[in-house]
Amino acid sequence: MLIWRRFGAVLTLLTGLAVGCPAMAQAPTSTPEQEKQYDAAFQEMLRKPADLDVLFRFATMASQTGDLEGSISALERMLLINPALPRVRLELGVLYYRLGSYEVAHTYLDAALKTPNLPADVRSKAEQFLADIESKQNPSQFSGEVFFGWRFQSNANLGPSTSNVRLFGQTANLNQSSVGTPDWGMVGSLQLRHTYDLGQQDKAAMETTFVAYGSRQFELNTSNVALLDLTTGPRFQVFSGIFSDVTLRPFITVGEIWVNDAPYYGSYGGGIEAGILLLDRLRNTTVLSWRRHNHPDTWFLPNNSLFRGTEYSGTTNFQYKLTDIVTLFATGTAGRYETDIALWQNYELWGIGGGMAFQFADPLFKMPLPWTVALSLTQQWWRYDAPDVQVDATTIRRQTDTILNLSVSIPFDARTTLTISGGRFERSSPLPNYAFDNNNAMFGVSWRF
Repeated sequence: MLIWRRFGAVLTLLTGLAVGCPAMAQAPTSTPEQEKQYDAAFQEMLRKPADLDVLFRFATMASQTGDLEGSISALERMLLINPALPRVRLELGVLYYRLGSYEVAHTYLDAALKTPNLPADVRSKAEQFLADIESKQNPSQFSGEVFFGWRFQSNANLGPSTSNVRLFGQTANLNQSSVGTPDWGMVGSLQLRHTYDLGQQDKAAMETTFVAYGSRQFELNTSNVALLDLTTGPRFQVFSGIFSDVTLRPFITVGEIWVNDAPYYGSYGGGIEAGILLLDRLRNTTVLSWRRHNHPDTWFLPNNSLFRGTEYSGTTNFQYKLTDIVTLFATGTAGRYETDIALWQNYELWGIGGGMAFQFADPLFKMPLPWTVALSLTQQWWRYDAPDVQVDATTIRRQTDTILNLSVSIPFDARTTLTISGGRFERSSPLPNYAFDNNNAMFGVSWRF
């Protein structure tokens, strides 16, 4: 029973690491003072439209406040006044790069490199961005993220809150080692993503994702968990024209999970993912999938094969960008698990959740990248088909999960981020065997590539 609780917690954490709250783009966040300076620079530019210093000040403020188009307009006007400005061509190339207009960015960067007596720092930066553009224009693209951190849990083994549990309908006392126990541990994850542009008008691409996760407890080795998962399939647009932002991605998936360094189950399956931009700031992603779980008997779990079965699940996620710094999200989940033998382990799962992500200017180091605070709350309801006679033949297992998470992301640069998070997982059930709570705190560093 503890294994099932452990697996559920792993998926919850892995979702936070791999998917988590919908991430907001790490663009510069302007302060009220910067907005005031931006307005002043704009008014001065209107009074002196041919003054290069004035144009450059406005371009700088526009870039810092996120008005990339305004910055581009001012810099291009500077080139009309004086074409012999390689640094301006470099900055235009960088701005178009940030907008994703790689062909235009390439033109400006290439022109900067052809300037006679080009300063070494301008040449180095232009060559770096040109190399990045060539990489992005390659039909085969790799990206990923590595995370490593430390985590404390008040109930690392997800044991019951009390030693008084039910056994064959009677009250029994658990061994103290099976009751909830606190512990520290290390957590690591690796996410790899590969896309290959198929060169079709519907922007079809083959997408493959690989996830690896592992946790090692300092004391409770039986709670060590490792996971590998691979998913691949083509993504393509369903319609053209006004409905062009509707995509489908059929996929197949395989995975393996270990608990206490022993195989827990291997799985394979498939499904379909649909994405649609409902409104200008509202996006929905829905995934329907099934997985076949193969549980082997091991030295650690000699009756593990009883849990062999098939999982059916569906999730839908709505993300709404309320403002440039605030994103709201809501999720819904439905699932069904059917075993081959242990019918008392068949269950239905329903869940809803929501939260927000909020960006704000760096309050300590005054770096240009903003900090992000994300808060989420999830509620899940489980209902099993039949009583487990080893627990209580007269009571069907039911349980309700309440999961609260709060995280702060502090970027060191565009690739490296420190994350500090905390949360609470509370499971209530009329059967004390399954009721527990677990408070956790985690900190770690991620690196994107």
